[in-house]
Amino acid sequence: MLTLISMRSLRKMILAPSRVCQGMDPTGLTSRVTRYFWPSVCLVFFVLYLICNTYNVAAPPRSRRTKHHQGEYQAHVAPAAGRITERNRVNFTSAVKEDWRDNIVYPQVDITDFPPLDPSVCPSMKEDIEIAPANSMPLIALASFPRSGNTWSRSLIQIATGYSTGSVHWETERNLPRVKDWFKAGVEDFMLRKGVCVKSHFYGPGHVPIFEDGAILLLRNPYYSLASEFLRFHSRQLNDTEDFIVSIMKNEDERWTRNYLPTYDKWKNTALSWITRCKRLMIVFYEDLERNTVYELTRMVAFLGQPIQPMRIQCAVHSYASMQGRMNHTSQMNFDPYTTALHQLLDGYIEEVNRTLIRKQAMPLPTYKKYYQET
Repeated sequence: MLTLISMRSLRKMILAPSRVCQGMDPTGLTSRVTRYFWPSVCLVFFVLYLICNTYNVAAPPRSRRTKHHQGEYQAHVAPAAGRITERNRVNFTSAVKEDWRDNIVYPQVDITDFPPLDPSVCPSMKEDIEIAPANSMPLIALASFPRSGNTWSRSLIQIATGYSTGSVHWETERNLPRVKDWFKAGVEDFMLRKGVCVKSHFYGPGHVPIFEDGAILLLRNPYYSLASEFLRFHSRQLNDTEDFIVSIMKNEDERWTRNYLPTYDKWKNTALSWITRCKRLMIVFYEDLERNTVYELTRMVAFLGQPIQPMRIQCAVHSYASMQGRMNHTSQMNFDPYTTALHQLLDGYIEEVNRTLIRKQAMPLPTYKKYYQET
Protein backbone atom coordinates (compact mmCIF):
# COMPACT_ATOMS: atom_id res chain seq x y z
CA MET A 1 0.00 0.00 0.00
CA LEU A 2 2.78 2.42 0.89
CA THR A 3 4.48 1.68 -2.38
CA LEU A 4 1.25 2.37 -4.32
CA ILE A 5 0.77 5.70 -2.54
CA SER A 6 4.33 6.70 -3.21
CA MET A 7 4.02 5.90 -6.92
CA ARG A 8 0.85 8.00 -7.16
CA SER A 9 2.54 10.93 -5.43
CA LEU A 10 5.47 10.65 -7.77
CA ARG A 11 3.17 10.61 -10.78
CA LYS A 12 1.47 13.83 -9.58
CA MET A 13 4.80 15.56 -9.09
CA ILE A 14 5.99 14.61 -12.55
CA LEU A 15 2.74 15.54 -14.33
CA ALA A 16 2.11 18.75 -12.40
CA PRO A 17 4.51 20.92 -14.44
CA SER A 18 2.93 19.83 -17.74
CA ARG A 19 -0.55 20.93 -16.59
CA VAL A 20 0.51 24.44 -15.78
CA CYS A 21 3.13 25.02 -18.42
CA GLN A 22 0.64 26.51 -20.86
CA GLY A 23 0.68 30.24 -20.56
CA MET A 24 3.68 30.23 -18.22
CA ASP A 25 6.82 32.08 -19.14
CA PRO A 26 10.02 29.98 -19.53
CA THR A 27 11.55 31.33 -16.31
CA GLY A 28 8.58 30.25 -14.22
CA LEU A 29 8.49 26.84 -15.89
CA THR A 30 12.17 26.28 -15.17
CA SER A 31 11.68 27.27 -11.56
CA ARG A 32 8.74 24.89 -11.22
CA VAL A 33 10.65 21.94 -12.73
CA THR A 34 13.71 22.63 -10.57
CA ARG A 35 11.59 22.71 -7.43
CA TYR A 36 10.13 19.25 -8.12
CA PHE A 37 13.21 17.53 -9.59
CA TRP A 38 15.24 16.61 -6.48
CA PRO A 39 12.25 15.54 -4.38
CA SER A 40 11.24 13.29 -7.28
CA VAL A 41 14.71 11.71 -7.46
CA CYS A 42 14.75 11.09 -3.72
CA LEU A 43 11.29 9.55 -3.88
CA VAL A 44 12.37 7.20 -6.70
CA PHE A 45 15.28 5.89 -4.66
CA PHE A 46 13.05 5.49 -1.62
CA VAL A 47 10.56 3.44 -3.62
CA LEU A 48 13.36 1.23 -4.95
CA TYR A 49 14.58 0.69 -1.41
CA LEU A 50 11.11 -0.43 -0.34
CA ILE A 51 10.84 -2.83 -3.27
CA CYS A 52 14.23 -4.41 -2.54
CA ASN A 53 13.35 -4.96 1.10
CA THR A 54 9.86 -6.22 0.35
CA TYR A 55 11.06 -8.94 -2.02
CA ASN A 56 14.30 -9.64 -0.09
CA VAL A 57 16.63 -9.11 -3.03
CA ALA A 58 19.98 -10.63 -1.99
CA ALA A 59 23.27 -11.80 -3.41
CA PRO A 60 23.59 -15.48 -4.42
CA PRO A 61 24.44 -17.76 -1.49
CA ARG A 62 28.06 -18.81 -0.99
CA SER A 63 30.08 -20.43 1.71
CA ARG A 64 30.35 -18.28 4.76
CA ARG A 65 31.23 -18.56 8.41
CA THR A 66 29.81 -16.80 11.42
CA LYS A 67 32.10 -16.43 14.39
CA HIS A 68 29.88 -15.71 17.36
CA HIS A 69 32.65 -15.15 19.86
CA GLN A 70 36.06 -16.54 20.68
CA GLY A 71 34.95 -19.87 22.01
CA GLU A 72 32.14 -20.82 19.69
CA TYR A 73 32.20 -21.03 15.94
CA GLN A 74 29.50 -21.90 13.49
CA ALA A 75 30.17 -22.60 9.85
CA HIS A 76 27.57 -22.70 7.09
CA VAL A 77 28.53 -24.29 3.79
CA ALA A 78 26.26 -24.20 0.78
CA PRO A 79 25.77 -27.68 -0.70
CA ALA A 80 26.85 -28.33 -4.25
CA ALA A 81 24.37 -27.26 -6.90
CA GLY A 82 22.05 -30.09 -7.84
CA ARG A 83 23.37 -32.33 -5.10
CA ILE A 84 20.13 -33.35 -3.40
CA THR A 85 20.95 -36.09 -0.93
CA GLU A 86 19.44 -37.10 2.37
CA ARG A 87 22.42 -35.89 4.36
CA ASN A 88 22.15 -32.45 2.78
CA ARG A 89 18.45 -32.21 3.54
CA VAL A 90 18.89 -33.27 7.15
CA ASN A 91 21.91 -31.22 8.16
CA PHE A 92 24.50 -29.26 6.27
CA THR A 93 25.70 -27.22 9.22
CA SER A 94 28.41 -27.99 11.72
CA ALA A 95 28.13 -26.01 14.93
CA VAL A 96 30.52 -27.11 17.65
CA LYS A 97 32.05 -25.32 20.55
CA GLU A 98 35.70 -24.39 20.10
CA ASP A 99 38.20 -23.89 22.88
CA TRP A 100 40.54 -21.04 21.90
CA ARG A 101 44.13 -20.67 23.13
CA ASP A 102 45.19 -17.38 21.58
CA ASN A 103 44.82 -18.13 17.86
CA ILE A 104 44.85 -21.91 18.27
CA VAL A 105 41.51 -23.70 18.20
CA TYR A 106 40.43 -26.99 19.76
CA PRO A 107 37.03 -28.18 18.45
CA GLN A 108 35.10 -30.01 21.15
CA VAL A 109 33.56 -33.19 19.70
CA ASP A 110 32.07 -36.35 21.15
CA ILE A 111 32.29 -39.69 19.33
CA THR A 112 30.88 -41.90 22.08
CA ASP A 113 27.49 -42.15 20.34
CA PHE A 114 28.86 -43.12 16.93
CA PRO A 115 27.02 -46.22 15.65
CA PRO A 116 28.92 -49.40 14.73
CA LEU A 117 30.63 -49.36 11.35
CA ASP A 118 28.75 -50.92 8.44
CA PRO A 119 31.53 -51.73 5.93
CA SER A 120 29.03 -52.50 3.19
CA VAL A 121 28.24 -48.80 2.72
CA CYS A 122 31.87 -47.68 2.49
CA PRO A 123 32.57 -48.39 -1.21
CA SER A 124 29.78 -46.06 -2.32
CA MET A 125 31.16 -43.28 -0.09
CA LYS A 126 34.49 -43.49 -1.90
CA GLU A 127 32.66 -43.04 -5.20
CA ASP A 128 30.44 -40.04 -4.37
CA ILE A 129 33.24 -37.52 -3.73
CA GLU A 130 32.35 -34.28 -5.52
CA ILE A 131 34.07 -31.04 -6.46
CA ALA A 132 32.22 -28.16 -4.83
CA PRO A 133 30.96 -25.27 -7.00
CA ALA A 134 33.26 -22.29 -7.41
CA ASN A 135 33.33 -19.95 -4.41
CA SER A 136 31.27 -22.36 -2.29
CA MET A 137 33.90 -23.37 0.26
CA PRO A 138 35.80 -21.51 2.99
CA LEU A 139 39.50 -21.05 2.22
CA ILE A 140 41.16 -23.34 4.78
CA ALA A 141 44.66 -24.76 4.42
CA LEU A 142 45.81 -28.26 5.30
CA ALA A 143 49.40 -27.28 6.00
CA SER A 144 52.37 -29.47 6.83
CA PHE A 145 56.01 -30.24 6.31
CA PRO A 146 56.32 -33.06 3.73
CA ARG A 147 55.86 -36.62 5.02
CA SER A 148 53.64 -35.50 7.88
CA GLY A 149 50.37 -37.14 6.83
CA ASN A 150 48.96 -34.62 4.35
CA THR A 151 47.99 -37.10 1.64
CA TRP A 152 46.51 -39.50 4.17
CA SER A 153 44.55 -36.71 5.87
CA ARG A 154 43.20 -35.45 2.54
CA SER A 155 41.90 -38.92 1.72
CA LEU A 156 40.26 -39.22 5.12
CA ILE A 157 38.68 -35.76 4.85
CA GLN A 158 37.32 -36.40 1.36
CA ILE A 159 35.37 -39.49 2.40
CA ALA A 160 34.32 -37.96 5.73
CA THR A 161 32.86 -34.85 4.03
CA GLY A 162 31.99 -36.06 0.53
CA TYR A 163 34.00 -33.23 -1.03
CA SER A 164 37.32 -33.17 -2.83
CA THR A 165 40.37 -31.29 -1.56
CA GLY A 166 42.49 -28.75 -3.42
CA SER A 167 46.19 -27.91 -3.42
CA VAL A 168 48.34 -24.80 -3.66
CA HIS A 169 50.72 -26.98 -5.69
CA TRP A 170 48.07 -27.62 -8.34
CA GLU A 171 50.16 -26.39 -11.26
CA THR A 172 52.87 -28.99 -10.67
CA GLU A 173 50.56 -31.76 -9.46
CA ARG A 174 47.55 -31.56 -11.78
CA ASN A 175 48.93 -34.11 -14.25
CA LEU A 176 49.71 -36.73 -11.61
CA PRO A 177 47.40 -39.75 -11.96
CA ARG A 178 46.64 -39.75 -8.22
CA VAL A 179 45.48 -36.13 -8.39
CA LYS A 180 43.40 -36.53 -11.55
CA ASP A 181 41.73 -39.68 -10.27
CA TRP A 182 41.32 -38.94 -6.57
CA PHE A 183 42.16 -35.36 -5.51
CA LYS A 184 40.11 -33.88 -8.34
CA ALA A 185 39.80 -30.36 -6.96
CA GLY A 186 43.60 -30.30 -6.99
CA VAL A 187 43.78 -29.88 -10.76
CA GLU A 188 42.46 -26.29 -10.64
CA ASP A 189 43.46 -23.04 -8.99
CA PHE A 190 42.82 -23.39 -5.25
CA MET A 191 41.56 -19.79 -5.12
CA LEU A 192 38.40 -20.98 -6.90
CA ARG A 193 37.38 -22.39 -3.50
CA LYS A 194 36.23 -25.72 -4.90
CA GLY A 195 38.01 -27.82 -2.28
CA VAL A 196 36.88 -28.44 1.28
CA CYS A 197 40.49 -27.72 2.29
CA VAL A 198 43.75 -26.95 0.49
CA LYS A 199 47.04 -28.83 0.77
CA SER A 200 50.05 -26.59 1.39
CA HIS A 201 53.73 -27.19 2.12
CA PHE A 202 54.40 -23.43 1.93
CA TYR A 203 54.83 -21.22 4.98
CA GLY A 204 55.98 -17.77 3.82
CA PRO A 205 54.72 -14.58 5.50
CA GLY A 206 52.71 -13.68 2.40
CA HIS A 207 51.25 -17.16 2.01
CA VAL A 208 49.72 -17.89 5.41
CA PRO A 209 47.32 -14.88 5.48
CA ILE A 210 45.78 -15.98 2.16
CA PHE A 211 43.80 -18.56 4.11
CA GLU A 212 41.37 -16.15 5.70
CA ASP A 213 39.20 -18.90 7.18
CA GLY A 214 42.04 -20.67 8.94
CA ALA A 215 44.25 -23.72 8.64
CA ILE A 216 44.85 -27.21 9.96
CA LEU A 217 48.53 -27.74 10.72
CA LEU A 218 49.78 -31.32 10.72
CA LEU A 219 52.86 -31.81 12.91
CA ARG A 220 54.87 -35.02 12.94
CA ASN A 221 57.98 -36.07 14.84
CA PRO A 222 60.75 -34.42 12.78
CA TYR A 223 63.11 -37.32 13.43
CA TYR A 224 60.78 -39.44 11.35
CA SER A 225 59.46 -36.92 8.82
CA LEU A 226 62.95 -35.64 7.91
CA ALA A 227 64.34 -39.12 7.35
CA SER A 228 61.25 -40.13 5.39
CA GLU A 229 61.46 -37.04 3.17
CA PHE A 230 65.17 -37.70 2.52
CA LEU A 231 64.37 -41.23 1.42
CA ARG A 232 61.42 -40.07 -0.70
CA PHE A 233 63.38 -37.34 -2.47
CA HIS A 234 66.35 -39.54 -3.34
CA SER A 235 64.22 -42.47 -4.45
CA ARG A 236 61.69 -40.55 -6.55
CA GLN A 237 63.69 -37.57 -7.77
CA LEU A 238 67.16 -39.11 -8.10
CA ASN A 239 66.08 -42.74 -8.65
CA ASP A 240 68.43 -44.01 -5.97
CA THR A 241 67.74 -47.39 -4.43
CA GLU A 242 66.61 -47.56 -0.83
CA ASP A 243 69.70 -49.58 0.15
CA PHE A 244 71.93 -46.88 -1.32
CA ILE A 245 70.07 -44.07 0.46
CA VAL A 246 70.23 -45.88 3.79
CA SER A 247 73.97 -46.37 3.33
CA ILE A 248 74.38 -42.60 2.80
CA MET A 249 72.70 -41.94 6.11
CA LYS A 250 74.49 -44.71 7.96
CA ASN A 251 77.90 -43.60 6.73
CA GLU A 252 77.19 -39.98 7.66
CA ASP A 253 77.63 -38.82 4.09
CA GLU A 254 77.58 -35.02 3.67
CA ARG A 255 74.51 -35.33 1.49
CA TRP A 256 72.75 -36.25 4.71
CA THR A 257 74.74 -34.42 7.39
CA ARG A 258 75.39 -31.11 5.58
CA ASN A 259 73.49 -30.64 2.30
CA TYR A 260 70.19 -31.58 3.91
CA LEU A 261 70.41 -29.04 6.74
CA PRO A 262 68.16 -26.43 5.02
CA THR A 263 65.36 -28.98 5.18
CA TYR A 264 65.73 -29.12 8.96
CA ASP A 265 65.11 -25.37 8.99
CA LYS A 266 62.04 -25.89 6.83
CA TRP A 267 60.47 -28.19 9.44
CA LYS A 268 60.91 -25.53 12.12
CA ASN A 269 59.85 -22.62 9.91
CA THR A 270 56.73 -24.41 8.68
CA ALA A 271 55.58 -24.94 12.25
CA LEU A 272 56.46 -21.48 13.57
CA SER A 273 55.06 -19.56 10.61
CA TRP A 274 51.62 -21.15 10.75
CA ILE A 275 51.49 -21.06 14.56
CA THR A 276 52.34 -17.36 14.76
CA ARG A 277 50.72 -15.98 11.57
CA CYS A 278 47.47 -17.89 11.11
CA LYS A 279 44.49 -16.19 12.76
CA ARG A 280 42.53 -19.41 13.26
CA LEU A 281 44.63 -22.55 13.54
CA MET A 282 43.93 -26.14 14.48
CA ILE A 283 46.98 -28.29 15.22
CA VAL A 284 46.83 -32.04 14.65
CA PHE A 285 49.73 -34.16 15.87
CA TYR A 286 50.34 -36.99 13.44
CA GLU A 287 50.96 -39.38 16.30
CA ASP A 288 47.49 -38.61 17.71
CA LEU A 289 45.91 -39.02 14.28
CA GLU A 290 47.54 -42.42 13.90
CA ARG A 291 46.55 -43.52 17.41
CA ASN A 292 42.94 -42.22 17.48
CA THR A 293 42.01 -41.57 13.87
CA VAL A 294 38.22 -41.38 14.27
CA TYR A 295 38.41 -38.74 16.98
CA GLU A 296 41.02 -36.56 15.27
CA LEU A 297 39.23 -36.79 11.92
CA THR A 298 35.96 -35.77 13.58
CA ARG A 299 37.71 -32.70 15.00
CA MET A 300 39.04 -31.78 11.54
CA VAL A 301 35.61 -32.16 9.95
CA ALA A 302 34.09 -29.89 12.59
CA PHE A 303 36.85 -27.30 12.12
CA LEU A 304 36.18 -27.27 8.37
CA GLY A 305 32.54 -26.38 9.06
CA GLN A 306 31.18 -29.61 7.65
CA PRO A 307 28.45 -31.76 9.21
CA ILE A 308 29.67 -34.59 11.40
CA GLN A 309 28.48 -37.78 9.73
CA PRO A 310 29.59 -40.73 11.86
CA MET A 311 29.26 -43.40 9.18
CA ARG A 312 31.24 -41.43 6.62
CA ILE A 313 33.97 -40.71 9.17
CA GLN A 314 34.24 -44.36 10.15
CA CYS A 315 34.22 -45.45 6.52
CA ALA A 316 37.06 -43.01 5.82
CA VAL A 317 39.15 -44.61 8.55
CA HIS A 318 38.14 -48.11 7.43
CA SER A 319 39.06 -47.35 3.80
CA TYR A 320 42.38 -45.61 4.40
CA ALA A 321 43.80 -47.19 7.53
CA SER A 322 46.30 -48.90 5.21
CA MET A 323 47.82 -45.51 4.30
CA GLN A 324 49.37 -45.32 7.74
CA GLY A 325 52.13 -47.60 6.52
CA ARG A 326 52.78 -45.27 3.59
CA MET A 327 54.19 -42.71 5.99
CA ASN A 328 57.33 -44.71 6.77
CA HIS A 329 59.93 -45.05 4.06
CA THR A 330 62.20 -46.24 6.85
CA SER A 331 61.61 -49.99 6.89
CA GLN A 332 65.35 -50.62 6.85
CA MET A 333 66.19 -48.02 9.48
CA ASN A 334 67.37 -50.21 12.36
CA PHE A 335 69.90 -47.63 13.51
CA ASP A 336 70.03 -43.98 14.58
CA PRO A 337 70.99 -41.97 11.45
CA TYR A 338 71.41 -38.71 13.35
CA THR A 339 74.83 -37.58 14.49
CA THR A 340 75.34 -35.83 17.81
CA ALA A 341 75.43 -32.46 16.04
CA LEU A 342 72.21 -33.24 14.17
CA HIS A 343 70.54 -34.25 17.42
CA GLN A 344 71.51 -30.98 19.06
CA LEU A 345 70.26 -28.98 16.10
CA LEU A 346 66.96 -30.78 15.83
CA ASP A 347 66.32 -30.87 19.57
CA GLY A 348 66.80 -27.10 19.62
CA TYR A 349 64.21 -26.67 16.86
CA ILE A 350 61.74 -28.90 18.70
CA GLU A 351 62.24 -26.89 21.88
CA GLU A 352 61.73 -23.60 20.02
CA VAL A 353 58.41 -24.77 18.57
CA ASN A 354 57.39 -26.11 21.97
CA ARG A 355 58.14 -22.81 23.72
CA THR A 356 56.01 -20.97 21.16
CA LEU A 357 53.07 -23.27 21.85
CA ILE A 358 53.47 -22.98 25.61
CA ARG A 359 53.52 -19.16 25.42
CA LYS A 360 50.14 -19.37 23.74
CA GLN A 361 48.93 -21.78 26.47
CA ALA A 362 48.41 -24.35 23.73
CA MET A 363 48.97 -28.07 23.94
CA PRO A 364 52.72 -28.81 23.73
CA LEU A 365 54.34 -31.20 21.31
CA PRO A 366 54.26 -34.90 22.17
CA THR A 367 57.38 -36.47 23.60
CA TYR A 368 59.23 -37.41 20.45
CA LYS A 369 61.48 -40.41 20.05
CA LYS A 370 64.93 -39.21 19.08
CA TYR A 371 66.24 -42.30 17.34
CA TYR A 372 65.19 -45.54 15.71
CA GLN A 373 65.06 -48.58 17.94
CA GLU A 374 67.08 -51.55 16.76
CA THR A 375 65.02 -54.44 15.43
